[in-house]
Order: sequence, then structure tokens, then C-alpha cells
Amino acid sequence: MSPVAGRTVLVTRAAEDAAPWAERLAALGATPVVFPCLVCETLDDAPTRAALAAALDGAAWLALTSRRGVEAVAALMPGGVPPSVAVAAVGPATATAARALLGRCELVAPEGTGASLAEALRRELAAHPSPAAPPPKIAIAAADRAERHLERVLEPEGVRVARVAVYRTVPAPPETPRVALDALGIDTILLASPSAVAGLVHRAVVPDGAVIVTIGPSTTEAARAHGLAVRSEARRPGLEGILEVIP
Repeated sequence: MSPVAGRTVLVTRAAEDAAPWAERLAALGATPVVFPCLVCETLDDAPTRAALAAALDGAAWLALTSRRGVEAVAALMPGGVPPSVAVAAVGPATATAARALLGRCELVAPEGTGASLAEALRRELAAHPSPAAPPPKIAIAAADRAERHLERVLEPEGVRVARVAVYRTVPAPPETPRVALDALGIDTILLASPSAVAGLVHRAVVPDGAVIVTIGPSTTEAARAHGLAVRSEARRPGLEGILEVIP
């Protein structure tokens, strides 16, 4: 049986990023409660526009890992993505946004995760090797603290990965009054960044008995600095890493 089966689990990711985690938790028998503790801001400035243009120069693919990333690229590149660069999306919602705002999407990851997108691109590059002398290049437009799935999979294959942060996540602002999580029946809280910890404390009163699970040491440190009792810490990134250590 899944460790989250029967639990009511608080998902503290940004609203744009929460759906895949909520769907996975529901499939495992949990009741997910999406409670965004982060907000997203497009990095709409000249250095970011220049970095994105440089990343796309000579790239075979642009990888997009969220709808917010699509929106940021559309804002940063009003002329559109160069036609020589194919567009890959992490899942159906991101693909829909890419078709609406960028005009196309040539590849959709089958499982809707960053790891799945990395594998799909690896297979695509292997099936259609570039005749050019330089190794193939992939551009990624994502959040400033996004997970590095594509680098872990593609760089060992000799692929050049050019990542550009096109938006950032910051803690949700303080609310008054704060939400009492015990009234929502929350028994488990997942925290995936120090910013999410700050946003949680800004927005909510955390029940003393809640099982708090973090994605890594920096998030654990932030949670404890805010007086939260962390029960366990993931040994590897991502939701699956968190699920492995839920007591």
C-alpha cells in the first residue's frame, strides 16, 4: 500500500506547477489539497531576453516544463521561436499553451514529468542524429529553481543543454488571518523549497501533529528555522523522492 493512501496531503507548489503532484497523489489514494505557497514572476528584462536568444541560437529543441514557461517565452520573444527550433512540452497543458502562444508544439512528454520529457528528447535525438559537427543543443526555458532532469539525462549523452530562467518563484505574501490547516483535515505537508516554507508560514497555521516532509537539506533547514518539526527529508529530488521517505 502507498504511504500516502488515506492521507490528506498539502501540496505547497505554485498554482502553475501543482497539478502533476496532485494527480499523482490522488492516484496513490491520497486526498491532495493544493495550497499554493509560491507565486511566479516573469523575468521580463533585457539580460533574460538576451540569454534566451543565445540559448536558442543553434538549438535543435526548446524544452518547456510548465505553462508559465510558455507564457514567459511568448512575452520575451514577441517575434516567436525561430522556425529551426522544435518545441517540446512536459505535458498536455504545457503543449496546449505552446500551440496557443507560440503556434506549435512538436513533442509532448508521455508521462507529464520532467524526467519523461528528458527521456523523450533523448530518444528523439537518437532517432534523428544531427549531421552537423557540433553536438546537438537543447534550450530550456524554466523557473529559476527548476529541477535539472534534462541535464542529468542528456549531458552524459553529449548533448549541450542551455538553461535560461525565464521566471522565478517567490514566497506567497503574508495573509491575515492565516488559514488553520487543521480545519482542512491536513495531516501531511510536502515542502519542495525554502521559498515554499516561507510562503506556508505566511499563509497558514500549521498543526502541531502534521507530518512535514521536505525535498532536501536546504528546505529542511528553512522549515526548522521557522519552528516547523520536519519528520523526514528526501534523498533524491522530485515527488517520488519525497514519497520514498514519508513515514
